[in-house]
Formats: sequence, C-alpha cells, structure tokens
Amino acid sequence: MIPEHYRKMLPPQWYENKVAEYHFEGTATAIDSHAAKRQDMEQQFFPLSATWGLDVWDWIYFGKKQLLSIEERRKNIQQKHWAYLGFTPSVLRAIGLSSSIFKNVRMVEDFAQKVIRYVYLIEDRFDTKNAVQAVERIRPVHCNGVSFEPVAAESIELRDTMIVGIKEYNKVSEFRVGMTPIKRYEVVVS
Repeated sequence: MIPEHYRKMLPPQWYENKVAEYHFEGTATAIDSHAAKRQDMEQQFFPLSATWGLDVWDWIYFGKKQLLSIEERRKNIQQKHWAYLGFTPSVLRAIGLSSSIFKNVRMVEDFAQKVIRYVYLIEDRFDTKNAVQAVERIRPVHCNGVSFEPVAAESIELRDTMIVGIKEYNKVSEFRVGMTPIKRYEVVVS
C-alpha cells in the first residue's frame, strides 16, 4: 500500500501498481532516516536545542569548548548572545522568561530606583543567579542592578458598603420660603 502523503502526488492509476508499492516500501526507511538526520541538523543551528553542535557555538562565542554540562553551556551561550544584543526591554524580558520555569514573569523598569525588577509567582522556580549574571553582563552604568519580587497568585477582594453623601443645589423654580439653597441626600454604594 502506498503511504497517503505520497498518494496525493501520484496519479490515480498508480494506486494499485505493485511496482510502486515495492518502491515505496523499499525507500521508506531511507527517507525516514534522511528526515531524522535533517531534523537533527536543523536543531544544531539553534543553541537552545543543539547537542553536538554546541562545540561550534562555544567556538563562536568563547573561542574554546566549555567543560560544563549541556544546560550550563546553553545558558552561557544565551547570555553571550544577549550581551551582543544590548540593554533593551525585549532582551530584559527574554532574560526573565528564560530564568523562569512557568514562563510567567513580568519585567518592570523602576526608574526611581534605577533597577530592573522581575515579578514572578512564589511557586515558580525562578533562577535568580542566571538572571543576575545575564543582566550584569549587559548592564550600563546608569542602572543599579536587578531586584526580584515574588508574588502570590491569590488575590484578596475586599467588600464593604459605603454611604456617600451628595449635595446638590436647588433649582430656582424649586425654591419655597424657608428652604436652604443646597439639597442633601445619601446613597449606599456596595
């Protein structure tokens, strides 16, 4: 039987052709192994998915091979890449997202204290060491550094009733003898 993705490309008279079936059965393993090799090669062009290609990335960024684990090598390559990009909000957000497990991090620029603040959930395992090292490599002189703010996911809602006193002026047509010029009444807001 000819596989469906090849069947779409062939004319209908080939569907029952025995020679075509033998051909596709024989070449299926070669095509699948070629696709696997191609996919592995594509992964080496991106440092976060590279395995044996990390040696090339180490040579590009460091000039020599790092003697660390694969994950640490990837983090160091990524930090070097960010250092070339510069101190921009998008790079700072990417640093925060790569340091987080949940990928739910907010980067806040605190202009008053001249600090970059990362706000993340308490449950998140945020890699503060990686974030500090990455920001320190690109931090300009006017920035004082990095701070962290773990927050709880729960929000507290306060409910209360309020009485608002409203004052309005009377219209001229409403005036009677002995009336004050201002009407006062209260409204309950919940």
